[in-house]
Amino acid sequence: MGDPQVIGARILAIALVCSACAWLPEPLERPFRKPGVRLVDFPEKVSQQFDCPSQKLPWFKLETLEVWPKRIDAGNELGHRMIYVLCTDGPTDVVTGRLDTKIMYRGQPILRESDASYDLRAGRWSIDVFVTVPPDAPEGLYALQLDFKSATVKFSRSETFAVSAKPPPAAPATADASKPDATKKK
Repeated sequence: MGDPQVIGARILAIALVCSACAWLPEPLERPFRKPGVRLVDFPEKVSQQFDCPSQKLPWFKLETLEVWPKRIDAGNELGHRMIYVLCTDGPTDVVTGRLDTKIMYRGQPILRESDASYDLRAGRWSIDVFVTVPPDAPEGLYALQLDFKSATVKFSRSETFAVSAKPPPAAPATADASKPDATKKK
C-alpha cells in the first residue's frame, strides 16, 4: 500500500496547499469580488480593537475607499470598495444618514446616486459596488466621491481613476492589389 508516514506527509502537504488557496492577496482577489455588503468583523472584536467604551459614541472610521482598476477603458466596469468600522452603544445599533455617491469629471458630477436613509452598522463592514463607465465617456481623470451625513457621523472622501477613450473598432483586413498574393500559384 505504501508507507503510512509518506502518505500522511502527502495529505498534509495537499491540505496546506489547499488552505493557502483560500486566501488571496487583495490585488489578486479583486476580479473575484461580488457586489454587496459583507460583515468582516463583529462589533465585539471592533470594540476591543478600538477601545470603543472609552470613545464618544457613536465612533466611526473609514478605513478604506478604493477604486479599481485605477485605469479603465470607457465602456468597462469600474469597482469600488468601502471598508469602515463603527462603534455604537449596542451591537445591533445603526447610524442612519444620507449617503451621496458621485463620479466627478472636471469638477462636475456626471453620475450621482443618493440614499437618504443609509444605515451604517456596528462592527467592520465591506461594501463592494460596480458601475459601468459609459462607452462615450471622455478620456481624462475622474474621482469617485462619497459623502455621508447624519446627526452624529459625517465623512467625505474621494478616490481618483483615469478613463481612456474606447479605441475605435479595427478596420477589416483588405487585400492589397499592388502586392502579390502568396496563395496564388504561378
